[in-house]
Amino acid sequence: MKFCTECGNEVKEEQTFCTSCGNNLKNESTNKTQPVKAINLNKESKLAQETNSTEESITPSIKLTKKSKIVIAVVIVFIVAIVAIIQVGNYLSDPKKLETRFQNDVVTNNTSDLASILYCNDSRLTVDSKSIAPLLDYFKNNPSYYDEVIQNLNNDVPSPKDISKLNIASSNTLTLTNVGKKFLVFPNYKINIKPSFLNITTTVKDVTFSLNDTQIGKSDTDKFTKEFGPYIPGTYSILANYKGKYVTLSKPYPINLVDTTGGIAKISVFDDMNYINITSDYPDAEIFVNGKDANVKVKDATNFGPVDGSSKIYATNVIDGKKLRSEEYSATSAADINISFQDSINAINDAQAQLSEVQSQLDTLLINYASALTDAINTNNFSLIDPYLTYGSELYKQQKSAVPNSYVEGNMESYLSANVTNYNISDDSQSGSIATSETYNFLTKDGVSSNKTYNHVYRFQYNTATSSYQFTQRQ
Repeated sequence: MKFCTECGNEVKEEQTFCTSCGNNLKNESTNKTQPVKAINLNKESKLAQETNSTEESITPSIKLTKKSKIVIAVVIVFIVAIVAIIQVGNYLSDPKKLETRFQNDVVTNNTSDLASILYCNDSRLTVDSKSIAPLLDYFKNNPSYYDEVIQNLNNDVPSPKDISKLNIASSNTLTLTNVGKKFLVFPNYKINIKPSFLNITTTVKDVTFSLNDTQIGKSDTDKFTKEFGPYIPGTYSILANYKGKYVTLSKPYPINLVDTTGGIAKISVFDDMNYINITSDYPDAEIFVNGKDANVKVKDATNFGPVDGSSKIYATNVIDGKKLRSEEYSATSAADINISFQDSINAINDAQAQLSEVQSQLDTLLINYASALTDAINTNNFSLIDPYLTYGSELYKQQKSAVPNSYVEGNMESYLSANVTNYNISDDSQSGSIATSETYNFLTKDGVSSNKTYNHVYRFQYNTATSSYQFTQRQ
């Protein structure tokens, strides 16, 4: 018999390979001792195979490929990433974190970050670092209101409002809301701003309106009303400008878009502007507005304007050869103004009366001075003309030396007439000059008599101490 030297399996003589283990039998030489070894080997091999089979059935051995290991690693990383994303998403979506962030942004004036967490469900309202400035200013100037906002946001934290169900009638300016999903899974929380609107009315056409230096509109009719907005709540300034035929106006109006009624703040600009009817006893009088010629006569001033309540209106007219100015009137809500010149007429009459009184006093001064002068020369007594001359004046000094020099014993001078031919009196009647014609008689000691006429110009001034006019100079 023939046995395989590797596994001990019995083989036929003609076989070249073992059918059990595949051993090459060509080069093997058979001997009588080989079968015993082969049998023993065959038994040991079978025993070992049975033992291994039993162990493998008890503890199976799994061999992983490189590809399998990579797949398992990717799955583990993915699971870890998902868990991390969920944790981070939940952290970032915490509404309390958003409320705290809001407070920090307001305190540090971080307008860019603040704008990113604010929201408005009215797409017409732009929310950015510039547009939210009025709201921050309002917080700074109204700390109690800011505290109220923070309290309202804290109340919203446990249950943020859904943006689609937000009550537009709510009085809260800021509301913590859910505006959708973040990363398709997590709630996206924002602080919603309730927009404000501005209703402007005016009584006249062509008034332009600017909100914080940005023009927003212009009135196109008299009795104009229009709503503007939306705007972020806060403190603003409306500047109204008007340039008309008779008046030019520019006036700021502070406006509070936080404290509104139903989200709308109302303001009336230039409400004291109106049209008026002007009449007078002098229909050809020329009308002036704020000192400027309106190029309109009283007879053409029906429905005159528009003018505002602060406008000052008067008229001028030539009466008895003199140009007079009327009384001045304010263009208040009264629809009619009757322009009167009576004050000017009375003033002229008073001035004329005063002028006549001054002229009369100057006439008397000249007569008294001319008469006293001849007496002073005849008696060599300067003191006779002293009351009619201002002490220390040029004429005073001249006459002080002239009187003694003109005195000649036996000669006589006498006053015949003295008339004022022209008056030049200052507006305050305190000084001026007069032109005179004076005639005197001269009688020599030899009995020769002659008359002489002199034309002089005297300057005068009023002496408050003596309450009288006196001469200061003679030409």
